[in-house]
Amino acid sequence: PLPTIPTLLCKSIRVIRHGARSCGISVCLEPSADVRQINFNQRTEPVMRKIGFGDSVQDVMSAIGAPSRVFYKSEDKMKIHSPNAHMKAASLKSDYFFNYFQMGLDILIDAKNNNVKKFVLHTNFPGHYNFNMYHRCEFRLEVSCGSSGSSSMSSRQQLSSVSSRRQHQLQGLHQQPDTVSITPLSKWEAISDILGGCERPVVLNRASSTNTTNPFGSTFCYGYQDIIFEVMPNGHLASVTLYLPQDMSPLPLTEDEIVDLHHRRSTSDH
Repeated sequence: PLPTIPTLLCKSIRVIRHGARSCGISVCLEPSADVRQINFNQRTEPVMRKIGFGDSVQDVMSAIGAPSRVFYKSEDKMKIHSPNAHMKAASLKSDYFFNYFQMGLDILIDAKNNNVKKFVLHTNFPGHYNFNMYHRCEFRLEVSCGSSGSSSMSSRQQLSSVSSRRQHQLQGLHQQPDTVSITPLSKWEAISDILGGCERPVVLNRASSTNTTNPFGSTFCYGYQDIIFEVMPNGHLASVTLYLPQDMSPLPLTEDEIVDLHHRRSTSDH
């Protein structure tokens, strides 16, 4: 349900990428109907807010407001098998999620530095374990199909060779010369045909602490670059996760900052 108090609603989310890496997200916010009625004499424009990997908690909350809930991750059960399991002092802190249910967005915060380390975009597709917990996130993710012309030609040939029987699977999938644009309506079979090179999936079976059964069945997580696609048995996307690989620094969000970063790196090398 929509909020009962005047607020900003999430209209869309665009994933900011540079080459094969994700930099963050750009959130388009617009006033709710109550705000537009109160300020009917004023022209209300959508507000764009950017959140990147490495941003602080204060940056996130100043950009899109306080979360609906804060969820702390439970301790990883596999840590007891670690050779350093006796060193519990360093593992007392737990990473935590900012849950934005009305945006269909989760943001994982690092417990040590309180910085953004992961984004989860939910499609709210029927038949998933978390169905109706989130609003659908109207995201747009543009992924490079290949850097060379032959790769681009190969991807276009794959797209054109899809039979008419499978044309409905391309709903929500927009093909450009060098990129493919993925939306919540995209199906995994069409995505994987164009991207290719995805590893074998990890089977994910969700269950609550009180009920170990999951009537919706397991989902399959496919990794591609720094993206994880969670796919339902019917081929629809359940969620898309963007993460910052370990031992890698966050990239700036704007093209000007990226060019400046490359320039500073080149001068430091000399």
